[in-house]
Amino acid sequence: MNTTAPAPAPASDSAAARMRGVGLDLSGLHRSFGATRALAGFDLSLAPGELVALLGPSGCGKTTALRIVAGFDTPDQGTVSLDGKDLTRLSAAKRDMGMVFQSYSLFPHLTAAQNVGFGPRLRRIGSAERDRQADELLELVGMAGMGGRYPHQLSGGQQQRVALARALAVRPKVLLLDEPLSALDAKVRLQLREEIRRIQQEFGITTLFVTHDQEEALSMADRVAVMRAGSLEQCAAPAELYDRPATAFVAQFVGTMNHLSGQIIEAGRVRVAGRELPVDGPCPTVGTKVKVLIRPESLDLAAASAEAGTAESAGAGQVLMATFLGATTRLTVRLGDGSEAKADLPSHRASEFPVGSRVDLIPAPRPVLAVEDADDTAEG
Repeated sequence: MNTTAPAPAPASDSAAARMRGVGLDLSGLHRSFGATRALAGFDLSLAPGELVALLGPSGCGKTTALRIVAGFDTPDQGTVSLDGKDLTRLSAAKRDMGMVFQSYSLFPHLTAAQNVGFGPRLRRIGSAERDRQADELLELVGMAGMGGRYPHQLSGGQQQRVALARALAVRPKVLLLDEPLSALDAKVRLQLREEIRRIQQEFGITTLFVTHDQEEALSMADRVAVMRAGSLEQCAAPAELYDRPATAFVAQFVGTMNHLSGQIIEAGRVRVAGRELPVDGPCPTVGTKVKVLIRPESLDLAAASAEAGTAESAGAGQVLMATFLGATTRLTVRLGDGSEAKADLPSHRASEFPVGSRVDLIPAPRPVLAVEDADDTAEG
């Protein structure tokens, strides 16, 4: 352990020292709006200092869950606990939470510094201390020297930085982010994404982040919670969520997924594209026709080794399209059954398979998800 005296802390470090994360628990949350069920037994726990992203399709309940945590809405059933204390019926003003909205929601008649100092002013912090905190936080979010500007004098990205500083100024126990980057252009989104993550880690503040952007969720979060119809499908670290999805819904929702025709040949094994692979998770009964879920990067290509229509050519097809993505190129292949598959290859190798060439698909020898073929079930 280093026993030397620490150097004087910069302003941002002193701000961070005032906030450390606490545990947040959502248990059995139900919420309906008339006949619409927004949450149906939603459970989620955040460890102190953890950033969890809520990800899911529109209408899955992400924002409803966030509003309940913030105190802007009340669940029909269930509890919200912070550091072991039940906050479910506590007003938003008494929850010690900071929230950043998609629309910035800055006060237009106040300067950036005054916006940041608004919360401390309500808490009767003296003007000199408010000014010091505002300068400190604006510097932290990359807005040093811009405290005197009004919102209309700032870009969208700058306004969102001020909104983040304002949320942090009340020294919240939890930071809530409601799609804060969706209104910004791609370059600014990337910059702010990195800044928010840096600041969140520096402060060690427990953070719940709602987003519809998969890349945003996977790149920023410690864990990603995928929601569906008001319930939690899976909550896991980004790599685990991507590589080992717990359900077919998660597999298809996160990233790009191929659906290749296959058949269960024995317990725990499926035949697909002329090859046998282990099945990960629940496996349909032997003989069942299935859709095998395989990501593009788990498919390789080789020059076709058999004529179309033969038993050996189950994975044979023709290259329809090549999409250059930089280091990789995505090749779209039409298979003999009329379906299409996408394979991501290093660009230098993809050039070996020009559009129109006949190829064989080669799935990587790793476990796959297999779900019963709905079309086959309907016909039966």
